[in-house]
Parts: sequence; structure tokens; C-alpha cells
Amino acid sequence: MALAIFSACVCVPGASAALTFLTEESPPFNYTEKGTLTGAATEIVREMANRAGFAFKTEVLPWDTAYVRAQGERNTCLFATARLENRERIFLWVGPIATNYWAVYAKGDFGVPVKVLKDLAPYRVGAVSRDAKGDFLRDNGVTNLRLVRDDRDNPGRLLLPADDPNHIDLWITGLYNGRGLADAAKVTPVKVVMIAAEQPLFLACNPQTDRATVKALADALDAMRADGALAKINAAWEKKFTQ
Repeated sequence: MALAIFSACVCVPGASAALTFLTEESPPFNYTEKGTLTGAATEIVREMANRAGFAFKTEVLPWDTAYVRAQGERNTCLFATARLENRERIFLWVGPIATNYWAVYAKGDFGVPVKVLKDLAPYRVGAVSRDAKGDFLRDNGVTNLRLVRDDRDNPGRLLLPADDPNHIDLWITGLYNGRGLADAAKVTPVKVVMIAAEQPLFLACNPQTDRATVKALADALDAMRADGALAKINAAWEKKFTQ
């Protein structure tokens, strides 16, 4: 699959640091539409940078590429991502900026009850490399994962023959974008067999980023929370993707 990269730059007079924000295709939080990066988290992160007075650019990359780059490049931040224990010391954290629900999807004819995470253990579960959802499943004893770089590749693997090494029985992804990805891949019907977790999402910055920069972003987010801008943005995007 061809790599889609989008970049934009907003230059704010008097900015004391130039930031790079890295993200992936994950509606409704961050995704490209008609060549423009959009989504709830995108809008929030941009507003944070604008309020803090920072110049910034954004890039859309495969998640594993963005994740590695954010660990290695100063003044580079990743969004929107889960703040898990095994990531705590890897990044400097700002948030939460939004809330995601991790859903386990299956083909419409999947008939086995799935009530708790351990019920997933016998099945081959599709997930994305270096994504928090896969880490979460491993931490909860679900280790039969089949990883890809791009979540858009997962729906089609539900349709592969059971003896195909790329076949998956189930697929963990964001609740809001699962059906859209399945529709785009012409995999219908699909259904949610369980909500695996409710997960706050954060901006994760390279640990060499100046602490004053990170604090300025956090202060901007606090101001957005206080004046209602944060709730307004999230509510608008949630309505768009659940109507």
C-alpha cells in the first residue's frame, strides 16, 4: 500500500520552538479527507500549539514509523495515543485530549459469545504494529496476534481462508472507525463482539523536548478545558461519527 503523507505548517510570530506532530489515519481523531488532515485530535493539537504560540508541522505516517520517530527526534510529538505503563518513561505526556473505545470486531456470522478478554485467547486477532491495542491485549493474556502496519489491511483478512497465514478471526480497532474501514474494504457485515477498553488519548512528546514547551502545551490544553473548547470539539466529532 502506498504511503500517504500530509504536511502543514503554521508559523506563529514569537514562537520559541518549532514542533513536529506525527499521526496516523485513525478517524475520528486524526485522518486525511480530500488531502487535508482533520479529526478531533488534529483540531485539538493544532489549537494547543496556536494558543501556546508554537510553529508546527504535521505528518501522517504508518503508526510504527511515527512511533519510532517520536522516540528519536527532539521537539517531535505523537498523537493521539494511549498512555500505557510500558510507555510512561518513553515520552512526555500532555492530555488527555480525547477518549477512544477499543472494540473487537468480527464478521457478521461470528456466533461465539465473547464476554471477557480471556475469551479472545483462542482466536487470531488482527492489530497494528506498535499500537497500544495490541500491547493491551498481550498484557491481558491475549497473545495470538497477527500484526500489520496499516489498520486498513485488517478487515480484508477476516475474509481469508482459515488456513491462510494472514487470516484473522477477530480484529481490534477504534470503535468509531471500525465500520468505516470495513465498508471501505467491502467487508460487510461486521459486528462488535466486545468493547475491550475505554482509553484516554494523549499527545506524547519526545523526552528531549524542552520541558517548558511541554508545559506550555499542557497549559493551553487546560485553558481549552476551562473555556469549553475541548469538550465542544470532541462532542462535534463524536456526533459526526455516531449519527
